[in-house]
Amino acid sequence: MALGDSITAGAFSRGIQSNFLASFSEWRGESYAGGGDPGAITIPNLIKNYNPSLTGGSLGSNPTIELCFGPLCLPGSLGWNSKVDQLNAAQSGALASNLLHEVRDYLVPQVKARKIPKSAFKYLNLQIGSNDICSLCFQSIVQNGPASPDDFEKSIRETLEAVRAGIPNTVVNILGVFKVSDVYTMTLNQPYCSQILPVPHVNIECPCMLLSGVAGNATRLLMDTLQTQYNERLVKIIRDYQQARYSDFAVLWQPANVPLSTYPVDALSSVDCFHPALKTHQLIASETWNRLVGTTAERSTTISWRDSPHYRCLQAEDRIHTDTLL
Repeated sequence: MALGDSITAGAFSRGIQSNFLASFSEWRGESYAGGGDPGAITIPNLIKNYNPSLTGGSLGSNPTIELCFGPLCLPGSLGWNSKVDQLNAAQSGALASNLLHEVRDYLVPQVKARKIPKSAFKYLNLQIGSNDICSLCFQSIVQNGPASPDDFEKSIRETLEAVRAGIPNTVVNILGVFKVSDVYTMTLNQPYCSQILPVPHVNIECPCMLLSGVAGNATRLLMDTLQTQYNERLVKIIRDYQQARYSDFAVLWQPANVPLSTYPVDALSSVDCFHPALKTHQLIASETWNRLVGTTAERSTTISWRDSPHYRCLQAEDRIHTDTLL
């Protein structure tokens, strides 16, 4: 299972396609967090290697994005294509405040419709925050209202409680918020990023990263500050859950130690030079998997760039540690 935004939805990950309109697809079956396409390098498929009965991975692609951004969401379950999405409830554009909608209106009903036993163990990947810091970076100073650290924490707590109540026996792996501002220097004056339009690339999907010069430096600093504030709140929330020691629910912390500034530009999609390319989905899937049974120190190691993923083979004594923040 998965919750999140366009990254988890696999938006634009295959880059520019010969059928140009297909370039703007959500390649959900290859999403690092929720993909289930045969042969795809994803967390669900890596788990399935050890548990062939696993279900819920996304299959195939959506021809357009399933948009949900703040109040701009379709009501109820109308915003999903369950045939493709399966148990990946992520929606492109989602803010932290949209996660509860993903859980209540789609994920919980889908799990119940599949008649998955409450006693069955379940894995849920949760990654969110990039759209919040891209659109509302000023909240690092204002500290009040939508996307403020308090509002972010409230949204995450409500989401986790909805999962705990509606989908028991779940392990939630929360990935920290990436340093999205690194994408600015990563893509600056890169011909790779001007393949659709032969003009200098600008990050229109991330307004707080859009400008150059002094103004742009200031807004990107606000982004970095808000990222830090969000990650501090995530650690606080996860520590509370680990201290609670529920018998049928656990929350894990996976720091987002992803130094994007050291990654090659083609780690990003050639469509927009913002979303991760397929090779990056494969890297994050394998490296998250490698840390799943890791200690606190192992989970905190940097996810350095590598051209070919490598994998940790589980041993009989391996266990998921649910107390890494205690």
